[in-house]
Amino acid sequence: MDILRKGNKDLIKDINRYTVLNLIREKGEITRTEIAKKCDFGMSTLTYILDDLQQEGIILEGAETSSTGGRRAKLVRFNKDYGFVVSVKVEEEQLLFALTDLNAEIIKNTSIPFSSEKKPEDAIDLIAENVKKMFKNRDMKNLLGVGIAISGLVNRKKGTVIRSTMLGWENVALEAMLHVHFPDIPVYVDKNINCYTLAELWLGEGKQSNNFATVSVGAGLGLSVVINRQIYYGAQGGAGEFGHTTIQPGGYKCHCGQKGCLEMYASEFYFRNRGEEIKEAFPASELNDFHFDNVAKSARAGDEMAIELMGKMGEYLGYGIRNIINTFNPEKVIIVGEGLHHRDLFLTKIDEIASQNFFFRGWL
Repeated sequence: MDILRKGNKDLIKDINRYTVLNLIREKGEITRTEIAKKCDFGMSTLTYILDDLQQEGIILEGAETSSTGGRRAKLVRFNKDYGFVVSVKVEEEQLLFALTDLNAEIIKNTSIPFSSEKKPEDAIDLIAENVKKMFKNRDMKNLLGVGIAISGLVNRKKGTVIRSTMLGWENVALEAMLHVHFPDIPVYVDKNINCYTLAELWLGEGKQSNNFATVSVGAGLGLSVVINRQIYYGAQGGAGEFGHTTIQPGGYKCHCGQKGCLEMYASEFYFRNRGEEIKEAFPASELNDFHFDNVAKSARAGDEMAIELMGKMGEYLGYGIRNIINTFNPEKVIIVGEGLHHRDLFLTKIDEIASQNFFFRGWL
């Protein structure tokens, strides 16, 4: 019972500490009185937490507030340079790296070629090597964590990639493997789309929203749903695989083994699938490389096949987003991903279709 009581007290302490620190980070600068009001803490509890954070150097005392009378209060501010984080995105053909401060401001970034045919061990060696390069001339004790974003089904609590069909990986203990290189540094692994969504939740379009959906479009297709400012992970951490919902029964074969998955129609996969079927109907087209960037470049140059492919891809994605709206009734749907660089070629079509959802007449 004493162990349980101590565990509960430690948990409450951690929650209170996180609540205070997150508020200071969001506000940039804030007075102690304002923190006490927003967190509903007594001043003695708050003073203990703030003194602890200040001794560690995570927060700093800022300037004094202006006052029309009485004692001026000192502002408390978040120390974004307390430590640094390295983020890694594992893609089919490259690894992306970014070194950021604690406000997620990018200090340095790079990319290196990578083949999905390589073994997970090769990926780990490349990640470890380049994390060290990113942190060159810095003290490794200031590296507070390494975050890895990857496509597929992920057990984020164990840091394991259960299955990534794009990479051909199964049951890869990514966190444990990287800990061999960085035994004292926390490692976090999650799906690409959930990492996008956290960025939107903390820093972007979702900052003022309680319930929203994020859709990533590019080489693949992803979905993450936020309910009451928490990402919904589902029973096994796999919520959001709407790219593998069926839009065309008996349609294109998906890498997951099914046929007619939305991802085969609303991402780069569609360009490859449909492009091979219709190229004879467009003899003037010079489009042979069906990567997203290349199809977009050809569409802007007036290639009719590329224009056709981009428009139809946007149409299918519009139907997918309309289904999301009808299912979750979110405040907003945020579109992210590499494909967004070319939104001028398909966003109008998405909006045209997605706006004709169940709620568009203002019934609710």
